[in-house]
Amino acid sequence: MLAALVVQVVLPVAQAHSQERQILNVQGADIRAFIQDIARSTGRTFIVDPSVTGTVTVTSDRALTPAETYEVFLSTLRANGLVVIPTASGAYRIAPAQGAAQGPASVGSERFATEVFQLHHIDAASAAETIRPLVGPQGQVLANPNSNTVVVADFADNLARVRALIARIDVDRTDIVVVTLENSSAREIAAVLAEVLAPVGGQAGQGLVKVTAVESSNSIVLRGEPAALVRVQSLIFDLDQRALTSADVRVIFLQHIDAEQLLPVLQQIVGQPVTPSSASGVQPVEGGEAAAASLAPGQRATIARYPGANALVISAPPETQRMLGDVIAQLDRRRQQVLIEAIVVELSDNAVRELGVQWLLAGEDGNPILATNYSQRAAPLLSIGGALAGRDLDEDDPLRDELAKAALNGLLGANGFIGGGGGRVGDALFGFIINAARSDAGSNLLQTPSLMTLDNEEATILVGQEVPITTGETLLNGNTNPFRTTQRQDIGVKLVVRPQINAGGSVTLFIRQEVSSINGILSSNAGDLILDKRELETTLVVDDGDIAVAGGLLDQNDRISMDRVPYLSDVPLIGGLFRSESRQRGRTNLMIFIRPTIIRSPADAQRLTADRWGYMRQEQLRVAPGQEPSLDELIRDYIRTQPPVPPQYLETAPVAPVDGGTLPPLQP
Repeated sequence: MLAALVVQVVLPVAQAHSQERQILNVQGADIRAFIQDIARSTGRTFIVDPSVTGTVTVTSDRALTPAETYEVFLSTLRANGLVVIPTASGAYRIAPAQGAAQGPASVGSERFATEVFQLHHIDAASAAETIRPLVGPQGQVLANPNSNTVVVADFADNLARVRALIARIDVDRTDIVVVTLENSSAREIAAVLAEVLAPVGGQAGQGLVKVTAVESSNSIVLRGEPAALVRVQSLIFDLDQRALTSADVRVIFLQHIDAEQLLPVLQQIVGQPVTPSSASGVQPVEGGEAAAASLAPGQRATIARYPGANALVISAPPETQRMLGDVIAQLDRRRQQVLIEAIVVELSDNAVRELGVQWLLAGEDGNPILATNYSQRAAPLLSIGGALAGRDLDEDDPLRDELAKAALNGLLGANGFIGGGGGRVGDALFGFIINAARSDAGSNLLQTPSLMTLDNEEATILVGQEVPITTGETLLNGNTNPFRTTQRQDIGVKLVVRPQINAGGSVTLFIRQEVSSINGILSSNAGDLILDKRELETTLVVDDGDIAVAGGLLDQNDRISMDRVPYLSDVPLIGGLFRSESRQRGRTNLMIFIRPTIIRSPADAQRLTADRWGYMRQEQLRVAPGQEPSLDELIRDYIRTQPPVPPQYLETAPVAPVDGGTLPPLQP
């Protein structure tokens, strides 16, 4: 019987398809066979879900076009709890309507579709509750509070009704109200309202109110539905009145700034005399009496600090407390730090050239008749001449040995080439010394002091020593109480800097750099010291992480000296025997470079510390390979923690044995 019904369905449909119109007359046919007939008549491809079963009955009183046939087909499927869902390949999937909400969107009144509605004036949760009754049992409604959207999946005709309803309810019905506070802080009230009006359980409710604090006028701006605004205004007035009747004494615990530094600033604001112990570095402002007079009659503000807890105690009217609280909140913030690295490079080169002749002519008894002595570097000719004359003395005469010893010491103390001779001509003694000396000395001094300090906080580093300098003495004969006064002075490399972080990442540096050393002794009797001092004091702006030259000095000193015998040194050919020349050249090149690095967070500070620690650790491994770095040993055994070593330095390093065993390598 079923086969006969299928034939009756197929033959009329096939015949009508050739005429582009057909009469549907199906009585209790299998729904899958009905779908096949429609696929042939409309030329569409259908994918039938395995759960699709049942029979259908369709009767038309006239011939239908293919488009009308397809609409009747969709209505028949909907009546049987089925929907047609387009696919990406162009085919159509036929499935039960209960799972159609997860399918893609489509068009047509009898087709299943999905649409996203963007809301502008009402919240998504409220809109979802309003439109849910319009959605059929096979549809779904999803509210997304984060984007304030509603997703609806249903038949297209239902979506049209939902769209019209949302257009009517998604309108701006909010008002704006400004509430001026008299006793409370706008920031504090706004924070309280943000917590009170927060959605419970993460779900947005109806009548939301947007709260904005205006600190300049100490007011609150509210925006929302009129009914909700009335409730929020009542809450604000109640909180503001309670602040009026609250205690006049308030304790504020500071988190970052020092109470001693902040106290004089607040005292000047309210016109209170600055506390002497905290007035250093703070200049009183004019108009302090006027500031105190601005308070209401009979009211007075007093501010004190409690050093034990880094806290401020404020006794003042509520309005003054609110104003001071706002000032403290803006100043009590974590300050950034700056790492200052200085590079001091000093290159020096000294060259000395000397050439001279000394000669001596003495009588038979050894007493000099004529002599010349020019160069301080050459051996003293008189002592050598005395040794030559002492050869005529008896061998057991002690003077002979003393003269020879003096001549030998003179030769040993001489520099450069020394040549000479002497002898006797008749009853006269003669001697001469030719001295030629060349001296070159160079040095390369490289120093890199560095220090870290807070923003706008002065810091000092000194690497050197203290040297006593005589400032006065009384050592006269006959004085029963001789004395000498001395003052100690720092000698070495000293860096004083105050960084100031600017907007945009640049740093203003107030620098005083000093490099000093001991050059020698001024006098052997007094023992006064000669100090070389190079000092630089300047202000410059450097970008974060850049290197800038702070200053420098190029010093070149040329000296030519000549000792000679008048007239004789000008005689051609032999004039050189009566003069001695010395040429000296000294050149010093000093340059100072500065590099600031802003430390914005604890992570930056830890990263910098780990990098410097790792460098020193590598240096210890280079000096003593195969041994555990003493830095790691100190941290592990004494401080009992892990060293701040970056991963690139955590190669397997030897560690000291403990109780006959070996500790594992350090882990990051």
